[in-house]
Amino acid sequence: AAPALGQAVDDRASSDRLHFAGLQAEAGVITSSRLKGAGVVGLRADLGRVAPRIRVLAGMSYFRSDFKTSEIDEFETALARVVSDPEGNFSIDLGAVRWGDVTLYLDFQYLFPTDGQWRPYVGLGAGAHVRNGSGTAIDGTFVEDALDTIGAGLNLTAGTDILLTPALFLNVGGRVVVASDLSTIGLHVGLGFRLPRSGS
Repeated sequence: AAPALGQAVDDRASSDRLHFAGLQAEAGVITSSRLKGAGVVGLRADLGRVAPRIRVLAGMSYFRSDFKTSEIDEFETALARVVSDPEGNFSIDLGAVRWGDVTLYLDFQYLFPTDGQWRPYVGLGAGAHVRNGSGTAIDGTFVEDALDTIGAGLNLTAGTDILLTPALFLNVGGRVVVASDLSTIGLHVGLGFRLPRSGS
């Protein structure tokens, strides 16, 4: 009995070991306090489970959006403070200023115990954000340099997988990203597959 029990534990540990278990492509929308709403696209890989109900996902996403008018007004006001013009008859018009974001992230998701086609989850993770500022008036200036940043953020996720076949699934979910320079809330729909042996 002891060898059989040991073999069962070993088999369970092997099935939970990290490995490539599936892939998902997704698209959605995001909003934030500083940027206008925008579309976002992403790709994520299922890396298996580190515990019976904890799976690991690595992914990347991209979006680009214009700053809100209120943010542009603040930029222009800050620039006006450093302009030396005794007559005070200058004007600053930045026009449209955009921020692009490429995110690489790692999420840990808890899968709720359910039967059937629905597999809801909640998750926590972290990401690295590579942001790029652009705009006709700021390209090649210190304003663009100030917007070109690399930073970290915290991810909160929730959603559900809907099994279409044993290997194919539809994912509907939300993501909150909290970062020092920009926090966002997003919703997405994704289509993915999992390898039959993954058990995810």
